[in-house]
Amino acid sequence: MITNHKPETKTIIKAIFAWEDEKEEKWLEEMAAQGWKLISVAPYVYKFQRSAPEKVVFRLDYKLTTDKDYQEYLSIFKDAGWEMFATFANWHYFKIKPENQETPEIFNSGKAKGQKYRRLLWGLLPFLPIYLVILNPAFGFFESESPLHSSGFYIGIRIFFAAFIIFMIYAVIRIWIKIRKLESQSKE
Repeated sequence: MITNHKPETKTIIKAIFAWEDEKEEKWLEEMAAQGWKLISVAPYVYKFQRSAPEKVVFRLDYKLTTDKDYQEYLSIFKDAGWEMFATFANWHYFKIKPENQETPEIFNSGKAKGQKYRRLLWGLLPFLPIYLVILNPAFGFFESESPLHSSGFYIGIRIFFAAFIIFMIYAVIRIWIKIRKLESQSKE
């Protein structure tokens, strides 16, 4: 008898930001311990499949997939026992089953970890001027005599873009603070 049993899945919407990756790693470890295996990730959307509970360590890294050394990068993780099981917007999700009580790390210092956030900043910064130009009234993208431009929908779009730019600036500041903190820990 053949059964068409689909595994139980669940989708969780959770706002975790780029500077909170340690929080995301811990949460994913808790989910795995409860028997929920991550099968896909998208912006703030995590899809899990029911599985046997397991003790695993998760680590996230930010690396452009277009870098010349990308294949070497993946090989280094694989050779060290890490399994890359998901990617999203240049974020790489790695996991490993610890062989003892010591938690494996992918970075050997705060400075090395800070480099991850520097790569992230270089990925974000090119978009900031684009948004600033779009919202700048001097360029007139949102200025017109048309009644459409004073409609609630159009005003809503302007508010959305303004909020998005404020959030992007906030994100850049938070990431920069994280870099400075990690680099100062390395000097101690």
